Amino acid sequence: MKQVKRNATRLLLLSMVTVALGSYTGYAHDAQAVEETVTLPDVTVTATRTLQDISKTPSSVSVVTAKDIENRKVDTVADAIQLLPGVYKSQASAGEIQIRGFDSKNISVLVDGVPMNNSFNNKVDWEVIPVHSIDRIELVRGASSSLYGGKGVAGVLSITTKQVAPKANRQGIHWHGKVNGGTYGTWNNELGFDARVSDKVAVGVSAEERRTNGFPGFFVTEKSKAIKEDVKAVSPDTPLKQLTSGKYVVGNRGDKSLHNKNLSAYITMNLGDKETLTYRYVYANHKYSYHNPISAVTVNGKTVFTGDIKVSDKKYVSLNGNSFLGHDAEREYHSHSLQYKNEANKLQISLGYLDKKKDGYSVPTKATSGDYEGPGTHSFYPGKAYNLDVQKAWKPEGKHQIVGGLNWKQERFDQEKISLQYWRDKNSKDTKVFPNGVSETNTGASRTMAVFVQDTYRPNDDWAIYAGLRFDHFKKYDGSHGEYNKKTKSYDVAHHNDGSYTELSPKLSVERYLDDSTNVYASYGHSFAPPTLYQVYRFGQTSKTPIHANPELDPEHSDTFELGLKKSWNESTKLNVAAFYVNTKDKIQYVTFKKTDGTDNYKKYINVGSETRRGVELELRHKLSNNWSVFGNYTWQMGYIESKALTNTDQSDGKEQNFEIPRHLFHGGFEYNSGKWNALWDMQYVSSRNSKDTAGGEPESEDAYFLTNASVNYKVSKEATLQFGVQNIFNREYYAREATGGRTYNVGMKFKF
Repeated sequence: MKQVKRNATRLLLLSMVTVALGSYTGYAHDAQAVEETVTLPDVTVTATRTLQDISKTPSSVSVVTAKDIENRKVDTVADAIQLLPGVYKSQASAGEIQIRGFDSKNISVLVDGVPMNNSFNNKVDWEVIPVHSIDRIELVRGASSSLYGGKGVAGVLSITTKQVAPKANRQGIHWHGKVNGGTYGTWNNELGFDARVSDKVAVGVSAEERRTNGFPGFFVTEKSKAIKEDVKAVSPDTPLKQLTSGKYVVGNRGDKSLHNKNLSAYITMNLGDKETLTYRYVYANHKYSYHNPISAVTVNGKTVFTGDIKVSDKKYVSLNGNSFLGHDAEREYHSHSLQYKNEANKLQISLGYLDKKKDGYSVPTKATSGDYEGPGTHSFYPGKAYNLDVQKAWKPEGKHQIVGGLNWKQERFDQEKISLQYWRDKNSKDTKVFPNGVSETNTGASRTMAVFVQDTYRPNDDWAIYAGLRFDHFKKYDGSHGEYNKKTKSYDVAHHNDGSYTELSPKLSVERYLDDSTNVYASYGHSFAPPTLYQVYRFGQTSKTPIHANPELDPEHSDTFELGLKKSWNESTKLNVAAFYVNTKDKIQYVTFKKTDGTDNYKKYINVGSETRRGVELELRHKLSNNWSVFGNYTWQMGYIESKALTNTDQSDGKEQNFEIPRHLFHGGFEYNSGKWNALWDMQYVSSRNSKDTAGGEPESEDAYFLTNASVNYKVSKEATLQFGVQNIFNREYYAREATGGRTYNVGMKFKF
């Protein structure tokens, strides 16, 4: 790890020195020329893989620009998109994202064409994407499988990073950076440059670092058990708090600290007229851990983290010291992409390699105190993903525009459970019992090959018809699970069956232009979502219940229907309305299988039935004057899971609401621009995600909340801008399963020269 850090630092310094020397030896300093970029807020490439006016696209599309990111307090991509229609972001530390009720494993996320969904569970680690290098984010809601494959059931999030293009006689170097500090010891810093080295070559390097000491958010709770004769429970000095669920609060894991480092670099070569080749490298390291745990239990004046504690004359709770310490996690990504663009021939070829060198977490095994540093285990699951995407567009004589191409992707993960001498030190492998410290292994791989085509047909000025089709062949293979046998001193390896699927994913959209400022559309799309490698091949023993692999797990199949309206008035007011319905068959759920006495036996992912989701999105943007603008969007959504009852499981028969999906979402705000000043005030309301049997206002609940935030930017000079922000202005206290951070402040400066 130290060597990687040194290499990353050397790359940044070497690139800076090289370009600086080049600039000194004769390149003209022209910051204004370098800053020239084409801003395209009202067009999209992602929706149809061709450049289209957003207002004339049969999809619900939103765009976030680099300016939007710079003016607000944005630490991750999740922060950047959380105010968009249909988007919910958990306000817990490093909270997840939902789009139309789907989490990130059902959102296809691309950075410069490279898929960022990881090979283990297909989720996206938002922390590892360098946010200050982003030029533009396009979010296309709704089924996108006909163009982007099965993972895009909820939509596609396409991220384009900043870069300058080579131009004749316009050489120069442009520096940019940011220093920002805030509550909980939070720092967010960035430094980088872009340079036109010649009329053929442009390069850029950017380094980012974000860290925070965090706050105590995660509460430790335990269920009570009946006191038996062999149990010697003791009484605490003060009664423990009991939640509505019946659990007791026994403490808190303490401060959750985060530390992110990112380094990105690119080189673009102009091969000819409208023909470029770009290589981009991204390094990301993300660490988080808990510190300063708190126990709510004292016995005879002494704080305790272990033992049996009475909660009544007949019941007690068992304190597990490991629960107070949580885990210590680290992720390290290396992303390589090579992209060839030929605009004259409408051809694009993208090669991507995502190497997840580190992913996993370590936990203690025998913790007895809050400062325990003894033995533990490390669940380590690195992975690799290779991707090739080729697309070509044609516009033959007549009223058709065609885009077609092929996609190939291969993924693999290897998981090891490693014994550690010291649980926070992942290099302290305990080899006394297991070879190299490894007690369990899991492996698995998958390969996808696909071809796609889409035709846009415009019979006249009033109608447009979009017809697309994708053929996918998906194969899962090399699945195995190994456990070390202490008697034979070797690994017992079980190999899982291979499997393959083929699927046709059609999409059909019809758009009607009622006048120059109004259009309506209707669309249907089919999605094919293969199970993740984690769901298929993971097998192991957790602290409480074993996990079993399920190589026979089937893909989910979804059909999405959408109706939409887009209306504008004098370019100053825009209204978007979309209604959607998604029906998913072969829904995959994590199910607990029971023993005959009713206790937990094991868990595994199975196909349980179907799920339906429906909702309506309304968005309004209005420019009040040259200085003032306002926006607002509201989403109503619901989901129901209809499952089949299974013997000896916790799976019931019938139709139940999916309470993970918030029913109401509202985002709104004002923006003011005048001379050197820019000010933003935004708000968001999220309804409760609690089930009918869960109370709000206590740990483990998902409370409703209304938040307001403000940001002010003042341009001190042409090169520097001061920034100040307040989040959660009214200091709203609520739970997002964890406690949230309350009111926070940040202040900093960004610069360009």
